[in-house]
Amino acid sequence: MTNGGERIEISGIRRQKLLAALLLQPNQMVSLDRLVDVMWDDKPPASAHGQIRICVSGLRRLLRGGERDSVIETHPSCYRISVHGEDALDLFTFERLVSQGRAMVRDDQLERAERLLKSALALWRGPVAAGLDSPALGALVVRLHEDRLTVQEEYFDVALKLGHHQRIIGDLTGFVSENPFRERACAQLMLALYHSGRQADALKTFRAVRARFSEDLGIEPARDLHVLHQSILVGRLPSAGSPPPADPPAYAVPRPDGHQGRRPAGVALLSRTSPNTVTADPLEQLRLENDLLRTERDGLRRILSLWLDLSDVDLGVAAY
Repeated sequence: MTNGGERIEISGIRRQKLLAALLLQPNQMVSLDRLVDVMWDDKPPASAHGQIRICVSGLRRLLRGGERDSVIETHPSCYRISVHGEDALDLFTFERLVSQGRAMVRDDQLERAERLLKSALALWRGPVAAGLDSPALGALVVRLHEDRLTVQEEYFDVALKLGHHQRIIGDLTGFVSENPFRERACAQLMLALYHSGRQADALKTFRAVRARFSEDLGIEPARDLHVLHQSILVGRLPSAGSPPPADPPAYAVPRPDGHQGRRPAGVALLSRTSPNTVTADPLEQLRLENDLLRTERDGLRRILSLWLDLSDVDLGVAAY
């Protein structure tokens, strides 16, 4: 880290954990008990409070610059690190650039939005608090990690709208490999491949995604991934601005005895559709239906036991 333009090395794992805990909650009171959890999890020594005070004292000496007071404040049973200035932390800069990028998207200034979001993502040099083994720190990092992944997908969205399909295929492939169950990114990769003239690779990507969901989670990927797959299969992607598709009707389930059964209520599976079906933007629809799909999956798990006697029932989406 730097302080007043001077690079500072923070030595010692305990100092590093303490500083990380304070910086992940800048300008907020952090209790002594929480810092104990960060340092030792559930097995603190009897001298835990004293050791934290020693670490704070050492950090104060490192972070005090010139005539300035220490940035670490002591309050009854808690500490606070005072951080001012919109670019004082990379986290502040990241949030500012993301906010500006999203504003550019709303104003349809996509080239500027792409540059801003790319600059924000470039601030990430690796996982937050990497190498600091602490469940308490991990809980603080989760939100930041999710924010970064969401912004990465927003950047891919903008790049796709600008027609930069080939440029982002490498980054998208790596992103999906590291985050294999983020359906929005899987759809983005399929679109990037298709628009780069790689229809076969786009279809292969869908098959890999579907197999991964089935084998690892026992569920189907999002409905709109199937819609996108069908559109790529017939070479006719949905056009922007098309009306959203109606809810698919429940279709009859063939039973071994020849009778027809209905799919139980609350389970929305994709019906057989015409090759000429044109639906709304799959990425937009994917975002809107995410919560609903999770609910439907929970319902699917609860009723799977009812179908165990159906030896030939297709539990997935109808084959295309």
